[in-house]
Amino acid sequence: MDGVTFVRKMRDEGYEYPPIGSFVSFALTKVETGHLEAVGTPTAAHYNPLGVVHGGFSSTLLDLALGLVAVTTMPAMDNSVTTTDLSLRYVRPILSSTGPMTVVASVLHAGRRVIVAEASLRDARQKLYTVAQSTLMVVAKR
Repeated sequence: MDGVTFVRKMRDEGYEYPPIGSFVSFALTKVETGHLEAVGTPTAAHYNPLGVVHGGFSSTLLDLALGLVAVTTMPAMDNSVTTTDLSLRYVRPILSSTGPMTVVASVLHAGRRVIVAEASLRDARQKLYTVAQSTLMVVAKR
């Protein structure tokens, strides 16, 4: 099975869905080779002590999307990917009232050993909250 089929099975059948995704209500909505879209919803359970959603909410949503968009470029699932670098830029605070948020992720470079991808996190009105870029290493499955 190729990577895009694997990720589509996650979306359509819950096939090997990442357990950490439940913490941020992660759900895939669109999957293509080198591109995907997903949603997540912040709640008060994600708040930090200062009364805003902790940066880990964005980080988790974006890291999940970046890893999975990298997988969509793989010709076969005999390898996996692991994040080697994750860079985030927070543009504005997220509150529980922000509502469902959309992640759009795209692959910038898909090499044999390294994949580079970028993603953005926006609300329903398309306001930008966080942007991210990630480098992922292709590794043999154990």
